[in-house]
Amino acid sequence: MSDDTDFVSMYEELGLDAECGMAAFKQAYRRRVAALHPDMQGDASDLPRLQRLNRLYEATLDFHRVHGRLPGASAPRRSMHAPAQAEPVAHDMPAYDETPAPPRSRRYLLIGALVAALLYWLGANRTAIPTLDPAGPGDASAAAWQPRAARQLELGMDTGQARRILGEPTTEHAARWHYGPSWVDIECDRITGWYSAPSRPLPAGRDSAHQATEGPRGPAACG
Repeated sequence: MSDDTDFVSMYEELGLDAECGMAAFKQAYRRRVAALHPDMQGDASDLPRLQRLNRLYEATLDFHRVHGRLPGASAPRRSMHAPAQAEPVAHDMPAYDETPAPPRSRRYLLIGALVAALLYWLGANRTAIPTLDPAGPGDASAAAWQPRAARQLELGMDTGQARRILGEPTTEHAARWHYGPSWVDIECDRITGWYSAPSRPLPAGRDSAHQATEGPRGPAACG
């Protein structure tokens, strides 16, 4: 056995055994080095012995770094109370779809396309959707019950409605409104006749009309 690995003689010189532990080993080593050092004893004959002890100390530290114990010490045993590692149990796991999800931008484009298609479909079928708004475009059901405003003169029509159709007359009298060469007869705020000149036609179904009366009636007779 080489002197640099004669750990048995090292333990004897330090007064230890292999099971002493690293802390006790280092403490005993420092005490022995102090005892053998020439500066402390003044005896140069112990210098080779001190050098050998230093080499054994370095070899002991290297052994401890590799094996986790001092030379000659029993290997550390695993604790009996440590829980055993459970073997992994294989379970039937459902198949995982590894198909990558579409990028977020593609999802947004798809959602936008679906919304646009829905809005287009609603717009195309707007006429089929009933509504309570009589002014709603394409609502035939609402327009059916709305009274249709007259667009042309009719005998017996009140002057307010006639004014909305004809507009303001060029000349206005109590019994006749003139629209250029055309005119409208009025009695008791009702249309009793008209004449529609070709140069200035009136919105009427015929060129002229006259409502038969029992005779002239003044403003006082209306009521």
